[in-house]
Amino acid sequence: MRRGRLLATTLILALGCDKARQLAGGSAEAKPTSEEQAPSAARLDLSSRPDILFQIYGERDDPRMIPIGVLRNGTIEQIELGASGWKQFDALYGKAGAQYTVYDDGRAVGHATVRQGMWTDGKDPLYTLPNCTLMIPQAAMTLAAQARPGYTVALFASTRPLHDAGVTHMAQSEVDRIGREVATRVARSAGVSEAALTGLELHATAVATGVSSSPTIVASLLDPHADEQSSAHERTVHVFVVADAVGSDYKPGYTHVVDGDAATGDFQRFVDHLDVAGDGTTELAIEGWRFGGDTFLAFLQYKNGAWSELYRGRSNWCLD
Repeated sequence: MRRGRLLATTLILALGCDKARQLAGGSAEAKPTSEEQAPSAARLDLSSRPDILFQIYGERDDPRMIPIGVLRNGTIEQIELGASGWKQFDALYGKAGAQYTVYDDGRAVGHATVRQGMWTDGKDPLYTLPNCTLMIPQAAMTLAAQARPGYTVALFASTRPLHDAGVTHMAQSEVDRIGREVATRVARSAGVSEAALTGLELHATAVATGVSSSPTIVASLLDPHADEQSSAHERTVHVFVVADAVGSDYKPGYTHVVDGDAATGDFQRFVDHLDVAGDGTTELAIEGWRFGGDTFLAFLQYKNGAWSELYRGRSNWCLD
């Protein structure tokens, strides 16, 4: 969790190494892309220049931008295009000088400008993957944003303005207390033993989602030795919860529990939050992964008193 798995995976993929092919599911044989096989009616119409949500990642001084999905009808939808469509997409959104608003912690923090698109005349593609002829396009960016400090960045960008989230004022000690209490309660109700809960690392964040006047608490408990255990097929415990205030207590509105083989368990972590639906409340961006396997980005939306998956992005950057 503290390694920033989403960022690490995307950086590996950008290098085009053998591990990237394994993580991205690239095969040795070129096959028709799913976009080429899909009915033309399902492909994104670029003539209206639809609004796109992007992720910006990598080194702060040399970040990359990759599309996540199209923003329309109050949701995020998968971008479906053929090979020529993706080239057109890159020409529209990856054109040098194109500028996009950048978001961190649910708020606009500056902008990013395209330096070079994926397929620029007279230049090699911005990145490659082994045994892959068509990849989701990226763009090299120049970042001008007041994002959280660090050598690397993991931000979102949009072609249209998004509502800014509020600011939380809950002390971290209180966030940790609530997060541990709710996550422990969820683990016990799932049958996790008290002994298995001992030594788990807590990660808790207060998020101003706008669901209520109190912040949403996103918390997880993770075995600090899960990485080592995954190779030995040993048992691990992982709990991920999203909770909101109900009266004087916090109740979980989304739960995910792993209690078993570390090599086959699906893990989740909080990435950020932003108002992708355009309704004034923010959705939660989470990353899901399996050790040595696929990694994906998903968004959770609050509806009817609970959090559920609004959108799940691709785990495969190779479209062959």
